Amino acid sequence: MDIQIGYLPKRTYSIQPSIGGNFPFALTSDPSYVLKVDRTYLPEINSDFFPLWMKNIKAYPLYICAEFPLDMLDEFENECKELVISNRCLKSKDYSLVVTEIKNELQFRELFPYYITIGFGIGLVLWSTNKDIISVVKREWKGGSNKGYRKGKHKPLIEDTLVVDLDEETSIFWIGYDGDNFVVISNRSSFSTYEQIVQTLPDFVVPNIVEFE
Repeated sequence: MDIQIGYLPKRTYSIQPSIGGNFPFALTSDPSYVLKVDRTYLPEINSDFFPLWMKNIKAYPLYICAEFPLDMLDEFENECKELVISNRCLKSKDYSLVVTEIKNELQFRELFPYYITIGFGIGLVLWSTNKDIISVVKREWKGGSNKGYRKGKHKPLIEDTLVVDLDEETSIFWIGYDGDNFVVISNRSSFSTYEQIVQTLPDFVVPNIVEFE
């Protein structure tokens, strides 16, 4: 399995949510490492890739946040009950997000097909490792405004926003737009160099180092 790996330059992203920005969520602080992985088209990805990688980096429990369509939510919640998996719902005026606690590799393998469907359908899917650090709070969005405020002046756009409170022990994996790449955001030293990252990948993965502009 060939993949492309490269660090994203800091100028390409912001911890503040932005209209048309790189990430559809906010961070509470600047991360040490932001890594993009390409050639991971979800419908065709090796089913062992993510489960084995999470095992290798000792990521469990995982806290997976996903925006479920209503026609899929009931089936998913029933599946969680059968597997004795807990979840919680983050609601805003615009959407509902489900955060699910995944305690082990077996649970991850059982539920990951749902996340593939959502991620490939341009829905939001991200997860944190080891801790639940995901919340919804009001944040100002860069590049956005409410027009018609005080005789034509613009009022800052403040919306309910998915926020990730990253610390030294956790990482975030976010499935990118169209489901053909993903991003790792982390402060962990295991993501500090290409050499350390490659050591954690499953044996069947052939990484190709690239530089993103």
